[in-house]
Amino acid sequence: MTEHNREETAKLAQGAKWVIRQLLLEVESRQTEIELFDAEPNGYVISYRLVSGQESVVEEFAQKLGIKKTGNRLEVKHG
Repeated sequence: MTEHNREETAKLAQGAKWVIRQLLLEVESRQTEIELFDAEPNGYVISYRLVSGQESVVEEFAQKLGIKKTGNRLEVKHG
């Protein structure tokens, strides 16, 4: 996990931070890299761009982790 992605996830709500970090670990272990940006402060939404690898890997693990993926926007379930 890059320092930039660590800093972006740190802006999220506690529960969302850990789910997004798990997503990062899963996709990185499958040779896919994403860069996070526009984290919602203390929230559950963050955007990303695909740096390398396959978009399908991001889609697969977002679904497995219960993350709603709309385009390049990720929303962790909460409430």
